[in-house]
Amino acid sequence: MKTLIELRAERAATLASLDAILATVKEAKRSAFLVDERVTVDALRSDLDRLDAEIAVLETAAADGDFVTEYEARRSKYLSVSLNANSAASSVRGGRSLDDLLWATAPKVAAGTISRSGSFIGSGSANDVEQVVIRSESGGRIAPRINEFRGEDRDVIRSFQELVADMSTFGMMIDTKAKSSADGFEVARGHRAFKDRYRDILRALDTDTAAEGTEWIPTGIGASLHEKVRAAGKVAALFPRVNLPSNPWKWPLEGADATAYRVAESTSDTATKVAASTPGTGAATFDAEILGGRILFSKSLEADSALAILPFVQMKLVRAFVDAEEKAILDGDTDGTHQDSDTNTSGTTHASWAWDGLRKKGIAQTLATATTCSVANLLVVRKAMGKWGVNPADLAFIIGVSNYHALIADTNMLTVDKMGPNATILNGQVGSVGGVPVIVSEHVRENLNATGVHDAITTTKTYMLCVNRNEWAMGLRSPLTVEVDDSIYRETYQRVVVGFMREDFQSLADAATNEDTAIAYNVTP
Repeated sequence: MKTLIELRAERAATLASLDAILATVKEAKRSAFLVDERVTVDALRSDLDRLDAEIAVLETAAADGDFVTEYEARRSKYLSVSLNANSAASSVRGGRSLDDLLWATAPKVAAGTISRSGSFIGSGSANDVEQVVIRSESGGRIAPRINEFRGEDRDVIRSFQELVADMSTFGMMIDTKAKSSADGFEVARGHRAFKDRYRDILRALDTDTAAEGTEWIPTGIGASLHEKVRAAGKVAALFPRVNLPSNPWKWPLEGADATAYRVAESTSDTATKVAASTPGTGAATFDAEILGGRILFSKSLEADSALAILPFVQMKLVRAFVDAEEKAILDGDTDGTHQDSDTNTSGTTHASWAWDGLRKKGIAQTLATATTCSVANLLVVRKAMGKWGVNPADLAFIIGVSNYHALIADTNMLTVDKMGPNATILNGQVGSVGGVPVIVSEHVRENLNATGVHDAITTTKTYMLCVNRNEWAMGLRSPLTVEVDDSIYRETYQRVVVGFMREDFQSLADAATNEDTAIAYNVTP
């Protein structure tokens, strides 16, 4: 009798033979089989039915054998209390729920960029990743860090996270009824492409109770794609992140400092008291906006094709979200009329309507005069910041692609290759000026007018920024989640996959007049 592995291999070969015949029919643009093809197809279908039945019998027997093995292993645990006093601690999960494992993130991830083809290209730097808050009807809790688990268990947890992301995306791509990542996951859990893999990963995670594994529904797409979003960030990665416990939420800010006074030594019971002063306080209000990136695919997409393009779809979705986030940070404007005429025409669904960004703050408050990009002119921009531009560790220059090409010709810039092996390199950094990292973003607009905005008339100017990174923060209300819709693309027989994240970008300045973000516009690229 053949083994389970041999039967599965035979079934795979049978399916491959069927695929070859179907491909021939499609290439010939025929709607029916030829006589000999029909005979072969019928035989192959009969073989598939037989193989499925034989495989089912062996899988049942294997499951029974696994149960006996697992039962004996558990029984030996319970009989050896002195050796396994804490069985949860000895398992991969360490007593954590599947949602905890799904959202376990690393403090830092390897950073880089995502190409147009969907490939991730590392930059040799690392980006921070915040801890995710897992929200439910009963409240929220902070997900663990991946390094809280034993080193030998982390690969299993990472495999679990990637499998859930793949299953959620795959299910939404092949089933028109799957509208969310949870729906997609349920579809994929019963599909032959993932059924065995999901069972195996649950076994590796020591999920002993059947209900937990078979009935569990993920609370989102998971840490796998969430970390990819963080890994690809350049401008967004410059700023601290905070989880928002409510929406909206006020972050208390320190204002003017308390004042210390000279106190004369007391010589009597009626000595003068120490003069009182009250330190200033304020608050930054975070009101999370929904940012989303989307991709389109055909509603007739088949399962095999969906599997083939799954990594590409996921990375394109990540890139779409990262691009939207970066544009909003640089170009955001929430006024009734957007500062850029083309964005204003696009309407409020454009990402740059989400919040007030760096360019708007710089134009409103701290201007520097420079018409070209050079080391000397970047220092002029920094000088305009006054006391907010003193500590280079707090700062970052942000320039566009054309300005970067002008800057690398300036021999006064310390390029990355000359910064030494112990230097901390940020994602997108091409060098440093005066100890301040220079970040290049392709989303710095180069079609502005002489006043630093787009008017569709003069489109030959760009800008340079210097920002105090500690004076801004990104607030996260909910991590990346994915949904599908086909209603608005019904006429073109397409579906759209949309990635959502609720967050807000706010200035932490205790006064609007703080010179924490300086800009030079009217710069010729």
